[in-house]
Amino acid sequence: MKEKIARAFAGVKGLVSCLLHKVRPAGKVMAQVWDQVYLYHYHLGVFTLRKLRWAYRFVGRITRKPRRALRYVWTVVISRPVHRFFHRMWRLMVGLPRSYRGMGASVKKNALTVFLWLPRGMVRWFRNYREEWCSLGRFLGPIAAVVCLLSTVQMWTQTRFCLVLTYRGTELGVIENAAVYDKGAAMARERVTNVDNSFSVDAVPTLTMVVRGAKSTMTATDVCDAILSHSYDSKDIMEATALYIDDAFMGAVADEVELQAMLDDIKKSMSGDEVPDQRVEFVQDVRTETGLYPISTLKTVDEIHDRLTTQETTEKEYAVQSGDTFGGIAKKHDMTEDQLKALNPDIKDINKLQIGQMLLVQRPQYFLQVVVVKTVREEGVVVPFKTRTVYRDDKYTDWSNVKTKGVNGEKTQIYEVVMLDGYEISRVVVEEIITKEAVTKVVEVGTKKRPSNTGSSQGDGITHGNMTWPVPICRNVYQKFGGRHGGIDISSGPVPVLGKPAVAADGGVVIEASVGWNGGYGNVVKIQHSNGLITVYAHLQTVKVSKGQKVSAGQTIGLIGNSGRSFGPHLHFEVIKNGVKVNPLNYVSPSK
Repeated sequence: MKEKIARAFAGVKGLVSCLLHKVRPAGKVMAQVWDQVYLYHYHLGVFTLRKLRWAYRFVGRITRKPRRALRYVWTVVISRPVHRFFHRMWRLMVGLPRSYRGMGASVKKNALTVFLWLPRGMVRWFRNYREEWCSLGRFLGPIAAVVCLLSTVQMWTQTRFCLVLTYRGTELGVIENAAVYDKGAAMARERVTNVDNSFSVDAVPTLTMVVRGAKSTMTATDVCDAILSHSYDSKDIMEATALYIDDAFMGAVADEVELQAMLDDIKKSMSGDEVPDQRVEFVQDVRTETGLYPISTLKTVDEIHDRLTTQETTEKEYAVQSGDTFGGIAKKHDMTEDQLKALNPDIKDINKLQIGQMLLVQRPQYFLQVVVVKTVREEGVVVPFKTRTVYRDDKYTDWSNVKTKGVNGEKTQIYEVVMLDGYEISRVVVEEIITKEAVTKVVEVGTKKRPSNTGSSQGDGITHGNMTWPVPICRNVYQKFGGRHGGIDISSGPVPVLGKPAVAADGGVVIEASVGWNGGYGNVVKIQHSNGLITVYAHLQTVKVSKGQKVSAGQTIGLIGNSGRSFGPHLHFEVIKNGVKVNPLNYVSPSK
C-alpha cells in the first residue's frame, strides 16, 4: 500500500517537474518548491497511514471480548434456539400427514370413517409430537399473554363513560360531565327574563355514570333547551310579550297583538279628533319585548290597561290672594305661565285677577301620559290697526283730530298645538297669512302751548314712597280694581269733578302726556316713579304737563274730564308694578 502511494506521488511529481522545466528559468524555482511540498505531503500521508493502522489494531484489541460476547449471544441465545424452534415446527408440520396415514384407504371403503379418523389423528398427532407442542406453547404463550394484556389495556383506555342527566324526575339525556349541565343551566337562566325571581334551575341535578358506547351526548345548548322545555311543559315559564315603561316592568301578556292594540287605544282616546299631520306619542319610554317569562308575571291586557290609566294626582285649586300675579302663582307651583293658562282656559286676561278667584293649579295625571302635537288653522283673526300721530304746531296741545279712521285687518294663523292627556299646554304660531290689511289710524294733535302755564311748573321729581290721593276734591270710588278693570274710577262725590285738578300721587318723571283717544284712555298722563312704580291718570279734560317733565307729589298734572271711552266725568287711576297692573287701593286710600 505504501509503495503504491509512493509511486503515485512520484508520477505526479515527475509530471509537474516536466512541465515546470519546459517553462522559462523561473520554473526551476517552482520545481524546487514543488519538491518540498511533495516531500511534506508524502511524509504526512505515511504518518497518517501508520496512525490509522495503529488505531485499527487498538480498537480490535479493546473490542475483542465484546465481539466475542455478541457472537456468543447471537449464536447460543438467539440463533440456536430459533433454529431449534423452527426445526421442531418443521417436524410438527411433517408429522401431521403421518398421523392420518391409512385414513385415505379407510375412507375409500367407507366415507363415514372420516369422522373416526379425524379425532384419532389429532390425538395421535398431539401424543407423538408432545415436545414440539410444548415448544410452540412456550413460544406463543408469552405472545398471547402480551396480546391479551394490550387488548385489555386498549379496551379500558378507549372505554368512555358519560352521565345520564335526570332533571326533576325526567331523564333529559346523556352529558359528558357536570360542567356541561352547569353551562346549560346558566344559559337557561339567561334566556328567561326572571323579573320576579320566581324561576329557578336546580343547581345539583341527578347524574348517573354509564358506559357511553354509541350514545350521543348533549351539548350545553341542548341541555338549556331541554330544561326550558321541561319548565314550559311544567307551566313554570311561558313565551310572552312584556311591557316596560321607562325600563320599569309592567307585566307580560300572551298575545302581543292584543297588547299593541291596547296601547293604540290609549293613544286614540287621548288624541281626540284626528287632524292631518297629527303626531301622537307617549311621554314615557314605552317598549315591548318578547321572550320567556315566569307564569307568575303574566297579566291580562285589562289589568295592564287599568294600571296605565290610573290617575296619580287629584285636582287642586288655589285662591288668588292680595298681591298675587299670574306669573307668581305659576312659579309658586313649579310651572310655567303657559301651563297654568292651559289649566285655566277660561281666564282671558291674566293681568286682571280678582282676590279670592280660584285657579286650577294641578289636575289628574295618568300613569302613562300621551302627548299630541297637531296643526290647527284659525281664520278671521283680527289684526288691530296701528295709530300714527301727526303733530301740528299751529294747534294747541289740548286739540286733537282723527284724520284717518283705523280699520282692523284679518289674518289666518296656523298654530302648533301641544296637548298632554287631552289638555292643551302650549299653542305656538308657526305661520301667519294676512287676508285683509289693516288701515292705520292717523291722529292729529297740537303741540302749541297755551299762554297760561298754570300747573305746568317743573317739580322736584322726588319719590317719597307714600302716595297722595290723586283727586283732592273727591274721595269716592265708584268702580274698584278687578276683572277687566285695571284701576279705580274716582267720581260721583258730593261735588262735581269736571274740570277739577288731578294731582300726582308721588314725585317722578312724566313718561307720557298724550291727548286723543289713546286706546280708550282719552287724554292721559303717565308718571314714572323712582321706586319702580308707574301711575296712570286717564280721561282728563286738559293735560297740564309734558313728556320728560319732573313733577312733585300733589302737583296738578291735568283737569278731570270725560275724554276717551268714558260715560261721565271721572278720573281713572292705575298703578303698574313690574309691567303688571295692581290694585291702587294697596298704595292710596281715600281716608288719607
